[in-house]
Amino acid sequence: MTRCSGRLRGLFRPHLATFVSFGAIQTAQLLLPLLALPWLARVLGPDAFGLLMYMSLVSVIIGLVMDWGFTLGAVREAAACRGREGALSALLGQVLSAKILLSSGCLLGSLALLPLLPHAAAHPGAYALAVMAGLARGLNPTWFFQGIGRAMRRMACWDVCSSALVLLLAFACVRAADDWPRYLLLTACCKGFAYLWLTARLAGRYRVLPTLGGGWRALARTRMLFAGTLASLVYNNGAQLLLGFFLPPAQMGMLVAADKIVRAVVSVSNPVTQTLFPEICALRGAQPGRAASMLRWSLGGTAAVMLCATAAVWFAAPWLIRLALGAAYAEATPILRIMAFLAPVLACNMVLGTQTLVAFGKERALIATQAVMCVLSLPMAAILAYVWGVEGGACLSLLVESGIFGGLSWSVLRFCPIAFFAPATKGAR
Repeated sequence: MTRCSGRLRGLFRPHLATFVSFGAIQTAQLLLPLLALPWLARVLGPDAFGLLMYMSLVSVIIGLVMDWGFTLGAVREAAACRGREGALSALLGQVLSAKILLSSGCLLGSLALLPLLPHAAAHPGAYALAVMAGLARGLNPTWFFQGIGRAMRRMACWDVCSSALVLLLAFACVRAADDWPRYLLLTACCKGFAYLWLTARLAGRYRVLPTLGGGWRALARTRMLFAGTLASLVYNNGAQLLLGFFLPPAQMGMLVAADKIVRAVVSVSNPVTQTLFPEICALRGAQPGRAASMLRWSLGGTAAVMLCATAAVWFAAPWLIRLALGAAYAEATPILRIMAFLAPVLACNMVLGTQTLVAFGKERALIATQAVMCVLSLPMAAILAYVWGVEGGACLSLLVESGIFGGLSWSVLRFCPIAFFAPATKGAR
């Protein structure tokens, strides 16, 4: 037991500071907005709250498009370029150029979708604010700090402070049902300023000059990873947008709120994934045994923690709903109980997909699995919502992620079994 504990400390102690920083960022991005739910749900009422939750999906989708494949591909490249300022400067310039191109595409796409999306044409101002909040989200430079393995504390400080400011201003500015678009405005302004400031400092530090050609090259290099992001966007957020055609705003609000609660629980495991991803990329060639040991601990620990979290959420669902949303949202309790089972599946998928297949250069297997579920998710969403209503919508994510888990497990065993079963490297501790 002592020997096992010593090996575990040797594996993870060097990355403790980065882990803590990622934990703070996850708190800023998921848990702090979750603290706003009790206030927003009560002062807005079910209908206005449902509109806010639905419009927030637009922000999430645009943020994911802006991320492209950079949250994995650019991190992998930056990790390989550590210590070489010229290469890091070129990479940063290319990614920033690509984000400028992506923001233009998102604006044009948002205009085209305005008359098509439910509630967007009826609330064009709020829709515009949701688009701006998504663009602000897409400027997040965490990928660069993660790749170089430095200055994560600074990134975490700005992220936490900006999210805390959104929370405090929401208490002061959102006080009636008609105020719901203000929350989108606060998010766009606070997060946009923080990310723009950090990006400008990086651009000055590395003397970055954005170019059109560099942007296109960055997009081309990570297009396969974006295919996976696009598939994830469709079977998660796109399917939820489709549910809006079948479910009233009040039910959509309860569904999206329950999804946020469960994903906040899953976010507990995200710092582990984000901390270990660049390290596994660096170790898989030189020390495959050490990388495999990291992956085994990560998968086993993630599964155990998330199974306990599922049980806790299931039993505490009535109390959580009363605390987070209020007595008027009691119908959300069975929705939350269904979605609680998503936690271990989703968390394990992140280990098998990001930490394993992408880190070992087998992202095509991940993308193929996601593409299959992308194709199936939209008809599944329509059928489940039409036949079983909001309970069917609650089952959608669980069915999709379970299918992905099966595909990823098969892919790991088929294409890179060495990821988990590599022999120990001589001299490695």
